[in-house]
Amino acid sequence: MKRLNPPVFASAQAVEACASGIADTERADALRQALPAIEIAERAYQALAPSGELYRMDQTGQVTALISAELMSTIYKRHFARAGSPSRLLYEQIRMAPEHGICPLCGQRVVASVDHYLPKSHYPQLTLTPINLVPACSDCNKNKLAQVPRNAQEQSLHPYFDDLGNERWLVAEVRPSTPPTISFGIRPPTAWPEVLTARVAHHFATMGLAELYAAQAASELADISYLLADVGGSAGPDGVRAHLERELQSRAARDANSWKTALYEALACSDWFCAEGYRQIQSLPVPFP
Repeated sequence: MKRLNPPVFASAQAVEACASGIADTERADALRQALPAIEIAERAYQALAPSGELYRMDQTGQVTALISAELMSTIYKRHFARAGSPSRLLYEQIRMAPEHGICPLCGQRVVASVDHYLPKSHYPQLTLTPINLVPACSDCNKNKLAQVPRNAQEQSLHPYFDDLGNERWLVAEVRPSTPPTISFGIRPPTAWPEVLTARVAHHFATMGLAELYAAQAASELADISYLLADVGGSAGPDGVRAHLERELQSRAARDANSWKTALYEALACSDWFCAEGYRQIQSLPVPFP
């Protein structure tokens, strides 16, 4: 997961921007009148999120007597997220926040939309709350769906509030096969509390990261197979290992817990791969001498 700074605007700005774009004056007034209830929920969210206790937020079927969960969802889709609406700029501030447009939930795919960390169907009072809105790729958004955490362990990671630090926790393993098989998993640092370890494992499984990273690793191996064969042919296993260690240093310097860092560490540490495994990578013939 990639840490992100939270949005710089609060619910009041999002509500007013939406209301200003609603032609139905009664609906616009109802939304403005719902702001106190929305801000109460926002303050509760701010109090619970830093300690990883958002599962304690109260679920409700409506925001006020005039604003139901269904109506709030309609306001979000037709106004806050709609292209050309007065509030679309706020939506875009959230969507475009990650570096290079990469999804903070998987660290791999491109952001496609904004996801509600706590689903708007169960927490309509948080539909327009900026700190509940997280940029996400289509797959992570789909995988997460409208899951409601029943306890701390079932909460996915929150890019605005969860900090996993720089200590290594994402690891990979090379399994001898033709082609080599790479698997990914979690190695929690000793400083992590049990709840955080459970949450990372839950996030890893919910977002399908083991499968995603394994597929990307297979593609990466195919991409580097010709170079490894060239290095191995001239410098042998020690040359292959030295090359992989340089690649590891480069990846780790940028992100200690990227799947590429984990991959190159596993490859460099594998005697089998450095001696013969790199020859087992199946790839297309190189078209040039």
